[in-house]
This record gives sequence, structure tokens and C-alpha cells, in this order.
Amino acid sequence: MSSAAAIDARVDNLRSQELQTSFHGIAARLDRLPSGAFQRRAMWLIGGVCFCDCLDMNVGGPIIAELLASGWSDAGLNSLFVSITAFGYLCGGLMAGMVSDYFGRVRACIANTIIFSLGCLGACLAPDMYFLIAMRFLMGIGLGAAYPAGYSALTEYTPPTKRGQYQAWVGLIANCGTPFASFVSLVLLPMFGWRAIFVFCGVAGIIVAVLLIKFMEESPRWLAMKGRGEEADALVQKWEDAARKAGHDIPDVPDELIEAEMAKREVKQLPTKVLFTNKQLFKRLVVACVLCWTNFVCVYTIVSWTPTIFVTRGFDVTYSVAMSVVINLGIPVGVAIMSALIDKFPRKVHLCITLPLSGIAGFAWSMIPADQTILIMAVGFVMAALVYYWSLIVSSVYLSEPFPTEVKVRGAGIANAFGRIGAILNPMWITYFLSTDLGAVGIFGVSFATAVVAAIVVGVLGVETKGKTLEEINDGVFEKN
Repeated sequence: MSSAAAIDARVDNLRSQELQTSFHGIAARLDRLPSGAFQRRAMWLIGGVCFCDCLDMNVGGPIIAELLASGWSDAGLNSLFVSITAFGYLCGGLMAGMVSDYFGRVRACIANTIIFSLGCLGACLAPDMYFLIAMRFLMGIGLGAAYPAGYSALTEYTPPTKRGQYQAWVGLIANCGTPFASFVSLVLLPMFGWRAIFVFCGVAGIIVAVLLIKFMEESPRWLAMKGRGEEADALVQKWEDAARKAGHDIPDVPDELIEAEMAKREVKQLPTKVLFTNKQLFKRLVVACVLCWTNFVCVYTIVSWTPTIFVTRGFDVTYSVAMSVVINLGIPVGVAIMSALIDKFPRKVHLCITLPLSGIAGFAWSMIPADQTILIMAVGFVMAALVYYWSLIVSSVYLSEPFPTEVKVRGAGIANAFGRIGAILNPMWITYFLSTDLGAVGIFGVSFATAVVAAIVVGVLGVETKGKTLEEINDGVFEKN
């Protein structure tokens, strides 16, 4: 080979290596990987973070019911407790986007979990309700970031044909925390009191943080976006070698395909304002905000206020918590069914059907007489299953999919924070209705109307993401419009 030919070959090799380690090269190589150990590891670790979030959110209801019954708190302070939790979630959701997009997916998950654990351990030492509320705010900051940071990160590891299923499995892991929280409350509240519950949650958070530090690997997409192509390439190469060793055929990504993707748009760090100035992204942000608002209004109504609603209808705390345990068993059932069906039908079809159905179920549940306890638990079980069917599609699958990697967690975080405003305001109309003859009927009437509006918004403005790569979903987003 002549020296000129050798030089040309070396130049071609260098160009090919540059393409393969670029953002688009890393993304295409990740999308060709089969399901493997690294994806399952990320799924379990992120599931652990989100499990802590569900555990924390769902112990709040039984705790404030016990605080009210024991005289340690009153209805006004309980309302502040719930609202300040949501306000902490709002702040945490906004923080998650900046930390995750600028400092890394793994660092964000670790930081959030540690903040939550510190809040739990502080809460168990609370001398009065005001200190407990302050610690609850700290917990909210930590775990308010769990959903946008955790679920958004997982989308970057998984292939498009399996992405919905992986996201749903994380949702299943996470939402096992809901009935588990009710069970823990049922056992620990009468035996050791509410402080023991916070100790339990804090220790769980510390364990998850240690596992993240030891086993979680950074998203190659994020590394490549930050210009750290060699680190991203090393991770992807390791996973490709493991897949080949397991007998999988991993096709090479043609340089021409990468060049074609690079010609569509340059991937770089973008300012947050692009979510508001880009018409396509703004429409997606509106859909995400409406869905998150609906999500937190409906979910908080069930998990945070059901025990209190039971107490106001004459049931004692222990019996109220026991009934809530039965109702909350519908949550993993709904999530499990969704996990099996999520990649079989378009995302929009799932949401537009189950949102109104859950509203109807909740409205019907609110009108059941107090003496029909079996019917209350049975219809409540169905209501919980339906609400969490679409809730997990929103939070674990559809929330972050429409946003490009550059602003993925910030988009999800802003929408998540907007939804938390609904959770902050939710106690206001709940306490109002509880003081009137409408009671639960008024409360679940609001949830029904909210769900119907959300279904309409998704149907009109939502984009379909099923089966598409993250890059395909955002084709044309940055074209002038």
C-alpha cells in the first residue's frame, strides 16, 4: 500500500471512530443492543429509587390520620403537611432537571435519595408538628426528583421496541411500594408509632443510595452529549462484547447512517427556554404538564386522603388503614396489566381510554353508602387499578419520551413540578368538600372532570411514541416553524 493510501485509510478509520463515538453513533449502537444485564441492573436500581418515592408518598396518609386521631395534629396542620410535601416535590422536580441534565443521571439519583433519607431520619426526631412539616419538605425535595430523573434516565438505556416494557416494569417495582406502605403502616403504627415508619423509610433510602453508588453506570447518551465520547464508547463496547459473548449478533452501525442523522441536527446542551420558544416542544410540554397535574390530583386523592375520608365517615384509624390496604392492592394489579399491554397498543390509545374510565370508577365509588364496606373495597380496588394503569404510563413511559436528550429531564421536571402544584392545591378543595354534605362525591367529581380534560388534551395535542427511537420521536422538532 502506498503511503498516500495508508494515510487515506488512517484518515477513514479516524473518521469512522469519530462517528461511532459521536452522540448519534452511541445512540444508534444502544438501540441495536438486545436486552441484557446492564439494562436489567439499571431497571432494578431506578426502580429502587422510585420505590422509595411511592413508599414515602403512601405512608403520609396513615400517618396524618393517626396524628389527627391522637390529637398531635389537626385538620389544618394535616392539610399543610400534605401541601408542603407537594411543594417539596415541586422544588425537587425543578432541581432534578438541572442536576440530571448538567451533572449526570447517576449523580442526580444518588443526591435525591440521600436528601430524602436525611429528611426521614430528621422526621423521626420531630418535637412538634411544625418541625415534622419542615422535614417533610426536605423529603419532598429529595423524592420530587425521583420520577423525572429516574424514569427519564432509563429511556436512554433501553431499545425502542422494549422501552415501554422496561419503563412499565420500573413502575411495577415502584408501585409495589404503595400496598407495602399500607402494610408497613398497619404493622408499625399500632406497635411502634409513626416515628418508626420514618426510620424504616430513611434506612430504605440509604440502602438504595449505596447500591446506586456501587452498581449504577452513567447513561452513554448523556456522556456523548457532554462531549465525553470515549467514556460513552467504553461503556457501549463493554455491553456489545457481553451481548456477543451471550450469543447475540450485534449489527454494525453504518457510518453513512450516522452521518445522515448528524445532518438532521446538532446535539448540544440547550437552554431551558427552548422548551417554551420551540413550538413543537412547547406543545409537548403542555401535554406533559396537563398529564402530571391530573396524575397528582387523582393519585394524591386516593393514597393520601382515603384513610382520612374513612375516618370522617366514622371508621376508626386501624380499620381505615386496613380498608386502604385492600384498595391499594389494586395498584400493582393495574400496573402489572399495563406492563403486559404497554407495547401492544399506541400510548395515546391507552391514555384516552383509561383516563375517563378511572374518573367514572372514582365517582361511582364516592357514592357507595358507608355501611357497604365490601362494595367500598371492591370498587375502590378497581378504581385504584385504573388510576395507576394510566398514572404509570404518564410518569414512567410517556412523560419523558417526547423530549430530546438535551432537555429530557428538564422537560419532565418542569411538567412534574407543574403537576405538584395540583397536589399542593388538592387539599384545599378536599378539606372544603369534607366540610360539606357533598363530601367524597365532590372530591371525586373534581377528579373525574380533570381526567376527562386530560384525555382530550392528549388526543388533540399528544404525539405518538410507541416503537420509535428517541431520535425518531424528535425528528423535525428543531426545524424552523
